[in-house]
Amino acid sequence: MTDKERILMWLVNRLYANALYSREKLGKWRDMQPSIFSGDNPLQVGDLVTTQTTITPNDFIVGYVEEIQTDCVVIREIGSKQLCNYYNESFMRIDKSLLGNEILEGTQYLTYQKVLKGFSNSDKSYTYRFKSISFDDDICTVEARKAFSNDAVFSIKFKYNSKTTIKSILSLINNKEAKADQQKEGAK
Repeated sequence: MTDKERILMWLVNRLYANALYSREKLGKWRDMQPSIFSGDNPLQVGDLVTTQTTITPNDFIVGYVEEIQTDCVVIREIGSKQLCNYYNESFMRIDKSLLGNEILEGTQYLTYQKVLKGFSNSDKSYTYRFKSISFDDDICTVEARKAFSNDAVFSIKFKYNSKTTIKSILSLINNKEAKADQQKEGAK
């Protein structure tokens, strides 16, 4: 499955579930929409959007805002670097927080999958669990939580690329787990 297929499938799944079961989230989604006629809540670079006035479906009907120019909005196709200029279009912003990490693309998604595998293979996989992941340029930050809690216990940072291995991530996780256990024992 390509990044685009996976992200679009997840998008439909999550939005449909939220539309059926959560009036609160639906209201939040409506409130975050960009206003067409005023400057309220403008589109931002990085927003995931769907076009509203496109007559025929195309590869860019759902995509990321790459650039906002005075006369058009440049949209990047999901899962690629292809760009498209929209000149006379309105957009609906998609709340990425409802979709989670499944909307990551390329190397970031592969790194996320390796982190999950690292946690499942760690020395303390029953005690410490994956909490969150974020990316800043070539640095990946991962937070861990204690099982049955959502409080962050420790975090790891590492440079990532397509060659980052599960083994290297697992080593970082095991080291942090051991330190967290030592701190817990020292506190007793």
